[in-house]
Amino acid sequence: MTRDISTGGLYFRIGRRLSVGMRIGFSIMPPSEVTQATHAFISGWAKVVRIEEVSEDSVDRVGIGAAIEGYKFGQAESSTS
Repeated sequence: MTRDISTGGLYFRIGRRLSVGMRIGFSIMPPSEVTQATHAFISGWAKVVRIEEVSEDSVDRVGIGAAIEGYKFGQAESSTS
C-alpha cells in the first residue's frame, strides 16, 4: 500500500522485508481526479533507501522508503469495447 509519493521518492508498506540498495519496479494508478484521464498509470524503478518495522501485527508490517530513479506515464487499454 502506497502511503506517500513525490517526484523524488515513495513510501509504501508491504508484508516482507527488502534490502537497502535493492532496486525495485513499481506501477501506480493515480485516481482519475488527479490525472483527468481514466486508466492512466505511472511505472518506473526506484532504489530502497530506508526500511522501518511498522507493526508485527499488521499484514503490511514493513515500511519502505525508495528514491525514484526513473519513471514514465502511460495509458492502459480499456477493457470495454
